[in-house]
Amino acid sequence: MNNQDQKINAVINALNDLFESRSEEINLTDIPFLEFKSGKNGTLVGKGLLWSGQGSAKQLIFTSNPDKFYSSEAIDLAAGKNLSINNVFVINEKELGPGITKSNLKELGRLKGLTVDGSVNINQYLFYDADTDRLGLGTDTPNSSISILENGVEIILGTTEYNRGSVGTYASNDFDIVTDNTPRISVSGGGDIELGNKNFGPIKVTVNGKFGINVSQPDQRADLHVSGAIKFNDKIHLSGIEPPTFGNHVQGDIVWNSAPSTNSYIGWVCVQSGNPGQWLPFGQIQPK
Repeated sequence: MNNQDQKINAVINALNDLFESRSEEINLTDIPFLEFKSGKNGTLVGKGLLWSGQGSAKQLIFTSNPDKFYSSEAIDLAAGKNLSINNVFVINEKELGPGITKSNLKELGRLKGLTVDGSVNINQYLFYDADTDRLGLGTDTPNSSISILENGVEIILGTTEYNRGSVGTYASNDFDIVTDNTPRISVSGGGDIELGNKNFGPIKVTVNGKFGINVSQPDQRADLHVSGAIKFNDKIHLSGIEPPTFGNHVQGDIVWNSAPSTNSYIGWVCVQSGNPGQWLPFGQIQPK
């Protein structure tokens, strides 16, 4: 160490001894700011404030790549104060600034309101596809506006055509409508429908209106409109212009005359089972 360096070190040590020996605060009223100038190496990197003498050194220094200040300690703002960038509010103890539009947050607390633009993926279970405007639970490729995939069965809710809603299964899976965790209406994958549950006794089915079977528009003169044969008390009721000439029939089956006229009969009744069985007319139609 040359003579000049020794003199500089002596001055620094004297100043340190002076500051450490003073119990009162040092008044810096006449000093407008602290200035750090680049040294012989032409850089400011590594210059700043250093607190030592108690544990590890505390630092607030200038670093590069990119240019920034490094603090070895946490920085605590007073309550009600905020951090701004270019005079634009960024954050305080309660809220984020409106300019923060992108984040990689991993965990959130309780939300009061949330607005999301674009697709959403929650825990690899809930998927919203902004391109198709569809929501999937358990599937990222929903086949309807809302789809729920569980145990290989996809439940869909949406529309199949204009102004017509749809709910059921996407593939050939059975579908149940349940109450009290019990199937009440069951539709098989092939389309067969079962009302009630055979394991829980009979149910009551009420139709408030006209009921049609194999007809698109039930006759308004009748509450029950059936196109075809019916079975009543284990007996078949048919319609025709004559008794059957083939097919198995049982005693008590009836054919109602579809073209009644004077001196003809209301119908024919099977009096002996067989193929086609023995049939006799009943109810001769006679004028008064």
